[in-house]
Amino acid sequence: MVELTIGSAEAGKRLVRWMRQMLPGVPLSGIHMMIRKGRVKVNGRRGKPDMVLGEGDTVRLYMSAEEFSEVSRSPKKFAGVSTDLDVVHEDDDMIIVNKPAGLLVHGAPGEYKDTLASRVLAYLHHRGELPPLSAFTPGPVHRLDRNTSGLVVFAKHAEAARRLSSAMKDHTIRKGYATLVCGDCPPSGAIRAHLERDPAGVRTLVRDTGKAAETLYRTVMRSDHTSLVWVRLVSGRTHQIRAHFAHVGHPLVGDFKYGGPAALRPLRKGAGAAAHHWLHAGRLEFPDGRCFQAPLPSAFLALLRQLGYDLGEVQRRYEGPTAWP
Repeated sequence: MVELTIGSAEAGKRLVRWMRQMLPGVPLSGIHMMIRKGRVKVNGRRGKPDMVLGEGDTVRLYMSAEEFSEVSRSPKKFAGVSTDLDVVHEDDDMIIVNKPAGLLVHGAPGEYKDTLASRVLAYLHHRGELPPLSAFTPGPVHRLDRNTSGLVVFAKHAEAARRLSSAMKDHTIRKGYATLVCGDCPPSGAIRAHLERDPAGVRTLVRDTGKAAETLYRTVMRSDHTSLVWVRLVSGRTHQIRAHFAHVGHPLVGDFKYGGPAALRPLRKGAGAAAHHWLHAGRLEFPDGRCFQAPLPSAFLALLRQLGYDLGEVQRRYEGPTAWP
């Protein structure tokens, strides 16, 4: 028999969900069978699939310790997972990571193993900071597109996840982006246009029936028919920056989904051969005054150099808080 005590991270979960997280090696049908045959007891009474667990509850699983070891979370799941991370900040509540372009935050069909989330879990596991018997898994409290680089916040425990997710949703954590757009963008402004996802979920469209969205921006420099822009989100819709700038006639350089091939035509030959858009989530400002910043990616800087931008001036303005909208 294995006896476990429910902690604060597990409180509020239904028994069947808790068991699925605790016993990933047991199929859902097997979990229901265990409950049905009385092999699961909560506080001495037979468990039921929908019963809600509370902090301090005692759950008894009628299996051997060897069997439990086989079907519970195992270090084997991290075998071969990269721990290559650019950690910008870490404390007891969170870890802030600088994500490279091209890496998914979460798994997708055919790509489950090498993601930012799996790398963070492997990193914590190898440092001994991933509890082996917990139904809470550290995870991101917001997301970035695959080809958007920059800062992603991971919560280390359930209370931090609730608090940080709420702050992201309420926009009390302010996010700043750097992007390169086509054409001569105005010096500064606000883009206000309602957005909604298309039926296929591939693009975000500007439609009056959508949700209100606002993007603030400041143009930092211009060169070779492009503009380097700092951006702040007042709202947080999917693909908001990409859809908004395309809507006002300044699609992101390389963003074929929103700007089409014409987005790259004004660039000199060889300067705009990017296979993705140029968008970097480089700045996070917390309500307690802390500010975290990730440097512009080397590929981003290389493109700016090819387009004739003064990289010294770019860096100075990027690091200066007064330059942000």
